[in-house]
Amino acid sequence: MKYSYKYILVFICIILVLFRFITEPINMLSWDVFGYYLYLPSHFIYGDITLQNQDWLTHLLDTYEPTATLYQAVKIDNGNWVMKYSMGMSFMYAPFFFIAHSLVGFLGYPADGLSFPYQLSIIVGGIVYVIIGLIYFSKILRYFFNEQITGILLIAIFFGTNYFQLNNFYGILLSQNFLFTLYAILIYFTIKWYNDYKIKNVFIIGLIAGLITLIRPSEAICILIPILWSNNSQNYFKNKWQLIRVHFIQLVVALSCFLLMLLPQLLYWKSVTGHYFFYSYTNAGEGFDFFSPHTINFLFSFRKGWFLYTPIILFAFIGLYHLYHKNKAIFRSVIVFILMDVYICSSWTNWWYAGGSFSSRSMVSVYCLLAIPLGYFIESIGNKRKVKIVVYSIGLFFILLNLFQTWQFENGILSKERMTKAYYFSIFGKTKVPLNEEKLLLVERPVDAIEVFISKNGYRGNVLYDNSFDKSTKKIIELDSINSFSPGVDIKYHQITKRDHAWIKIKAKVFIPKNYDESLPVMVATFHHKGNVYKYYGYELQAKTVKLNDWNTISFDYLTPEVRSIEDNLKVYLWHRGKKKVLLDDFKVEAFEKTK
Repeated sequence: MKYSYKYILVFICIILVLFRFITEPINMLSWDVFGYYLYLPSHFIYGDITLQNQDWLTHLLDTYEPTATLYQAVKIDNGNWVMKYSMGMSFMYAPFFFIAHSLVGFLGYPADGLSFPYQLSIIVGGIVYVIIGLIYFSKILRYFFNEQITGILLIAIFFGTNYFQLNNFYGILLSQNFLFTLYAILIYFTIKWYNDYKIKNVFIIGLIAGLITLIRPSEAICILIPILWSNNSQNYFKNKWQLIRVHFIQLVVALSCFLLMLLPQLLYWKSVTGHYFFYSYTNAGEGFDFFSPHTINFLFSFRKGWFLYTPIILFAFIGLYHLYHKNKAIFRSVIVFILMDVYICSSWTNWWYAGGSFSSRSMVSVYCLLAIPLGYFIESIGNKRKVKIVVYSIGLFFILLNLFQTWQFENGILSKERMTKAYYFSIFGKTKVPLNEEKLLLVERPVDAIEVFISKNGYRGNVLYDNSFDKSTKKIIELDSINSFSPGVDIKYHQITKRDHAWIKIKAKVFIPKNYDESLPVMVATFHHKGNVYKYYGYELQAKTVKLNDWNTISFDYLTPEVRSIEDNLKVYLWHRGKKKVLLDDFKVEAFEKTK
């Protein structure tokens, strides 16, 4: 029987469908996906794109529990709420949202946007998009390689990378899977345009590049692929300039299509905020650190390093050498885009990109481009029998390792966010966590507001502030409408600890006078990055339990955040919000850091 990569493609699609439906497809529209999706029900079901009417939203949150907090939207000064994520993913979900919305009444489910038909329909949509992406991915591979290498690349990318974990478990609706498909389409039509220069390909390139950017604005660098692509390695810059002159109108068309895709987002921001551009990542604890990227951790860290947890991709980087020698025409496009993408993704403060994905999910979208140098690497060893045996053996090991560690990840053996070098080696190759080895993990960060420092074992304490005022000399601090903020802690992170976290214990006594009927004081603990607040926690005395004309004890724990910079500073102080005088005494702040 004649070999065909199409058998492998069909097999992969079958595996995708089977895995997707042996895991329970309930509540998939949650967390980040809920944020991507929120545009659709808010506008088409509830007519409330500004989220001012919180009744329907509260009902959805209480009924389906898609998120612990509404971090997916930001409240602004005019009272409107702005979606944190841009609307590109809603465009992708939309056809399947409308299918579900048209059938939901007939099926007897509530037409609320999150009931089972919506969940199921959009999961099916996710599968459809993945299959489309794999088809276009195969077309790209066949353009460069024979059927055998194409089949090997399909196996390597699907089974040997975290693309398998995202698609087959709970990440199929995340943006990276959809971006993989869109990048495959973009690359395919870029190849076609450079072969025939037909304007229909330009329309598709512009629209797809615009949609990619609408999904993730940082992916605007996708335009580098068609811009830098070439069919001729000779006189590269001269040929580029000639191409621009000859096909200038088509370039204008492509740019117009690109901007057209961004227009709905600009109009949305204008209608909700009054401005055409709005930066929704208002939490100072997250953002791009372009001048201090986390590239080494991003690539090699045991926490979630891309090369460490997806080692087969190292062959693709070796393949860049072979790409340069065998196809210089596209080398610039591939290498510039990959380096830019790694730089941008590793510049994000939370470079490990949350707990829902194995390895570095931000890189999944470019596997269809990285497969090209990987293919040239495989091609280069085709006639070297001994080298071929070694490389294929290593590659098979990497694939099996990826599948096994995916299983570990899904079964809680590989920690989603807390991995360390010591813990990694303690569970390597194991089907269960050895006794007491969880102590090797990074500190567990509570998802709710209450943080409790349970045990001081393995920690050493350090007093940051101790102001036990002398009552006999009347040095108790008085706070009123003029003096609203007490003295307290203002210290940089690196002065607290050199480690990844510290526990802060805060204790004080506050005297509330008789007949006090104003807002009660709040003890504040917060971090600041360049003067902007993040991880704010305020412990407020409660009117129901406060003792009037008496001293009230405030006591709580605060875990330092994953700071953006060791120069970020911790502030702890009492904020008096009323006008009547209150007193502060026995104010003590301690820091506890790991001893090793």
